[in-house]
Amino acid sequence: MSATPSEAFADVLLEELNGRTTPEGRRHLLETVDESVMTAATVAVLRDILDHITDYDFERTDNSKFSDACRTARLRLLDEPDGPTAPVIGFVSLISLNVTLLARRFESPDAEKQRLADLYAGSLFPDLAIGRAIELVYGPVGHPATTSGEAGFWSTIDFSSLEYHKAGTTSFILRGYKRIPDNEAGARSALAVKCVLFPWNKLSAISKATDQYAQRYGAEAVSPQVVKPTASSGQWVLMPFQEGKTLGESLAEFEAGTPGMAARIAMAEYVADKITNALHELSCRQPIFEADPQRQHLDLSPNNIIIDPQGNAKLIDLGINHLYSRQVGIAEHDDAVYVAPEIKNNKKASQTADVYSLGIILMQILASTPPRDGRTPEIIWSTSPNLGRLLEDLIEERPERRLLAMPHAPGLRYDVLRQRLAFCFELVRQEPVAGESAAKYLAARIAPTSREFSTQFEQWRQWRDESAFRGAYDRYLLFFTALSSLAWWFIVSKTALATAADIVVGEAEGLPAGSELHAKVIALSQGLVAAKFYQTVLARVTTRGIPGFRARCTEVAMRSMALVAVPTTVLSTFSPEWYWVWPWTCAGGAVAVALTNWAVWATANDLLDKSQRILSTAPDASRRFARGYEQWWWTMLLYAMIIATIGAGVQAGRLKDTSAYVFILVVITLGVHYGTKCAAAGPAVGGSIARAFSAGQRMEKLRNRGII
Repeated sequence: MSATPSEAFADVLLEELNGRTTPEGRRHLLETVDESVMTAATVAVLRDILDHITDYDFERTDNSKFSDACRTARLRLLDEPDGPTAPVIGFVSLISLNVTLLARRFESPDAEKQRLADLYAGSLFPDLAIGRAIELVYGPVGHPATTSGEAGFWSTIDFSSLEYHKAGTTSFILRGYKRIPDNEAGARSALAVKCVLFPWNKLSAISKATDQYAQRYGAEAVSPQVVKPTASSGQWVLMPFQEGKTLGESLAEFEAGTPGMAARIAMAEYVADKITNALHELSCRQPIFEADPQRQHLDLSPNNIIIDPQGNAKLIDLGINHLYSRQVGIAEHDDAVYVAPEIKNNKKASQTADVYSLGIILMQILASTPPRDGRTPEIIWSTSPNLGRLLEDLIEERPERRLLAMPHAPGLRYDVLRQRLAFCFELVRQEPVAGESAAKYLAARIAPTSREFSTQFEQWRQWRDESAFRGAYDRYLLFFTALSSLAWWFIVSKTALATAADIVVGEAEGLPAGSELHAKVIALSQGLVAAKFYQTVLARVTTRGIPGFRARCTEVAMRSMALVAVPTTVLSTFSPEWYWVWPWTCAGGAVAVALTNWAVWATANDLLDKSQRILSTAPDASRRFARGYEQWWWTMLLYAMIIATIGAGVQAGRLKDTSAYVFILVVITLGVHYGTKCAAAGPAVGGSIARAFSAGQRMEKLRNRGII
């Protein structure tokens, strides 16, 4: 049986794309003017485009790609004398556009490569022939099954006005105008035309979802936050063009400015407000009790949110994206990181699917990149345990285990979530890191009390009005932070080498000498580290809400650190007869700190071991603790042994230069324990501990709700 004209044209077209055509074949391509033949041939090539890519790549040994071959073929045809005006150029351009964007879906995410692909796609559109090719290939000619209604809407587009706008996950989006003016002045409405890439438009799941898109999201009852489609078929969606930038574009510009943490917190708060407001409107301002596709987005990502000129969030591309539901063969690519696991695992959507996406978006803003492992980045916990607890509560893999920090209610209300996020960011604004002043933040990192009392006091005042339960927790922690601050100033007063009054009146005597000097210097340095250790590492963490004897003992040990340096200071500076005990009080304090660190580490590690079987957000064993915290307890114990050895040597008369040993101990105390551990690593370590204890508290909530 002889080949039909379209089949013969398709064979020659493939030969040209592969670089194997003859001069006669190329002439045949350039001289063909029958649009129906070219359309049918192009559709045939595009429908089997993956096979053509595979065959080409298999045959080549020079690492060239089919997308490059398509570009080269287009240039070859354009170099022919009558090439620029040949109708085939538009169809080859469309194939090249499709293959270029398709190739990006099978490569690792790369913003620069995507930018270059977009630039190439945009360069194809000054040639009006590609607009005509799109009209034919995606319209009724290329798809005879198109209904009369779809054909009618398709015919309203001025295809000569089309220009490339952006790439979608399974599509490319064009901007154009209506064929007929809206009024006598000649103004024409801008349109967005979303064309599904081949071969995905022949997959039943994608084709069906695209065909039903206008029916599902174009109804009058759908939220005004949605950019409503005008019409759709299995190959395209037609909608008004929404002015504004996508959130993805806005975030790219934001990152280009190398923002600090204060700016990131402000941006995250802004975005949280915009998205939750849009989702609340999408839900018709009613609770969502179960998965409801018409009142949820289900593919929420920065590229599917447009911030309009008035600053409102508009939602586009709603519904499950089957590219991420393992029906197409690509599991993780580009925007897949934002999609809830229950959707990516090809399960039914849940009522909290958009909550997961929101959490990932906010984490991206705060940490500069979205977490691809489904776990909260360390920097968020280091910045604010309050923020870490809330955001981690949004991204739990199993939907029924999300939102444990929210008031327990049968339905999800986005207005309530919006209020909770706003309140959390209000708490975060009290953190030193959230301030615009770098000097104040640096002072907080270096100062013994780290502004911790004032921060906790402001947060407690807010919790007191918001939640009696959390207010009680914060009041409890605030009390011990106050004790720690008082302890520090008591130690300063006991170890002062001269009083302020003596200095003012000029009656200050010389520095104390001998054992008195040694005792006061050691006590002061020990009190300095004790205050910094408690207020930087332990002031925000508690095991309250976690059952068990170990948790209670750990809690007692942590709270004792608020006053750990007071007894040792009193003993070593009580009177001249007691000055000699400074090595033993210093060693005793180090042992107490070592035991507390061991108790905290062991309890946290045990909680994380248990939570790994229950919570997907639990970190791996190798990434549980920041800055080597698991070593702190035994290094502090070793330090205590060194101090005791020095003390024994001094008292036995074997170590003569006591001042030199005191100097060495002070340098270690200030340089290693205060500077390196507490000031530099303290916030990250405190965040690690907070993450572990939060996991224990979340597991207890799951037990109380009967989920585990």
